[in-house]
Amino acid sequence: MKASVKNLKKTYAVQLKLATLEDSMQEDAPVESLQAVLGALENVTEYVVDMLKLKPAEIDTLEELSQEDVMAIAQRLNMRLMGMTEAEIEKALAESDDDEGLAE
Repeated sequence: MKASVKNLKKTYAVQLKLATLEDSMQEDAPVESLQAVLGALENVTEYVVDMLKLKPAEIDTLEELSQEDVMAIAQRLNMRLMGMTEAEIEKALAESDDDEGLAE
């Protein structure tokens, strides 16, 4: 998987969809919120399938994962495509876990 313009466009598109989802969840419109969640899950799943070139059996396995696990996979793919090394990703994820722990 390389940081080609094609892959970066897909990465930015999925990030935009997730940002739009966050905005729609703050509105008092349950139907629109559910549509946004479903659309985001579909987009994120398609993104992971496309980036990793998954086969049908692997897609089934992916869709058996929790929402959090699929989002974590997509986040890691985003970070790699943006040029981060595994060490940088691990550090960023550890820092975000620390921040979440403080907020609880």
